[in-house]
Amino acid sequence: MLGRVGTISHNPIVGEVDAFVRLVPKKDRSGLARHLMIHSRVACTDEDPRCASCPLISFCEVGRSRVMSPNGNATAVDLFGGAGALGLGFRRAGFRIVAAVEIDRNAAQTYRLNHPGVPVLEACVEEVTADGLQVWLPALTTPSAVVAGPPCQGYSAAGSRDSEDRRNLLFRHVGRLARQLGARSVVIENVPGLHRVNGVSYTDKITASLRRCGYRTWKQPVALRAADFGVPQNRQRLFFVGVKRGIDLPELPTPTHTPSNDHASGSSLLRTPSLAECLEDLPRLEPGAGAERLRLPDKQVVLNSQAMAHSSRVVAKINAIPAGGGPISYRRLESDVARTLVAGHRALPVHPDQDRTITVREAARIQGFPDQYFFCGPRSTQPLQVANAVPPALSEAVARQLLKSLEAA
Repeated sequence: MLGRVGTISHNPIVGEVDAFVRLVPKKDRSGLARHLMIHSRVACTDEDPRCASCPLISFCEVGRSRVMSPNGNATAVDLFGGAGALGLGFRRAGFRIVAAVEIDRNAAQTYRLNHPGVPVLEACVEEVTADGLQVWLPALTTPSAVVAGPPCQGYSAAGSRDSEDRRNLLFRHVGRLARQLGARSVVIENVPGLHRVNGVSYTDKITASLRRCGYRTWKQPVALRAADFGVPQNRQRLFFVGVKRGIDLPELPTPTHTPSNDHASGSSLLRTPSLAECLEDLPRLEPGAGAERLRLPDKQVVLNSQAMAHSSRVVAKINAIPAGGGPISYRRLESDVARTLVAGHRALPVHPDQDRTITVREAARIQGFPDQYFFCGPRSTQPLQVANAVPPALSEAVARQLLKSLEAA
């Protein structure tokens, strides 16, 4: 099994364990050997490989060689994949993600676990080429779409807003890779703050970059608000969409929900649940309580439900913060609709009615992730994975419209 995933490069003779001994610490050998034997006998056999549902496919040459990307209307390559939120929205809309690129180890592991069967390349997008991707994934062919959420820290109101920040120009590699792969369309998602950063308009730069790469685009990116798509958050995101000649530009997504305070009787739109409703069935926790896999008395397991520990002094300060008030790192959420979630100092905002910061699971609920979505890595790294994500409902709305255009072409 280790040979198959490429960690041992030779086939040892019977009784030869040197490669295994060198690779695995002594304390882990027994458990790992047992699990690998079970995996190779039950989960993945030569007669019945399950590459399409395997979270280990990124590391398996056999699995990667089986990833097929036939010419069709519903395949996508996900750049700057993060924890997989943009990809999740596209999957819900009917796309199949055939590859993802993410440089952060913990976010890449989150992507792999929650999108089994998707090879995730841990690499800097600046250094990735279409030829390199196709060497890594020999069966990769022309995708229907290249989708990307480049880093937003240089544009965000919560960041430095430095027009010289090199991350501000990473969008150029999205169009480059889309052109090299021959993708039929391209989608870029980011924060509204890129409209203008210290006098520089990045909306114009991104649009011009996509057009230079051969894509027709909307005149302006579309701004979508999470609360208009069933997510109890006033977070807005910009979406740039480009298509090859012969494909109609997709129609702009229209809201599916209205927030509670805007919902009128007789409205044909669904009501966006309030933030309090979104969190009401999650367990009440004291600071420091909970677990990554918290088992409740009714045997239900709540994932990523470890509350951050606070000293009594910090708890007293939190207790005095009114709804909507407090510094950016300890702002108390309001019970109806949240502002954009910000992970300050590796912490999340304060719970609307408990004197602690919210858990990663509560933040994921507010973003619209499903409860079975597990965030990997140390607890200190998980808040940024959630806070940096686009609510999947927004990317799904864009993906549905794009898919209609691709299928009609």
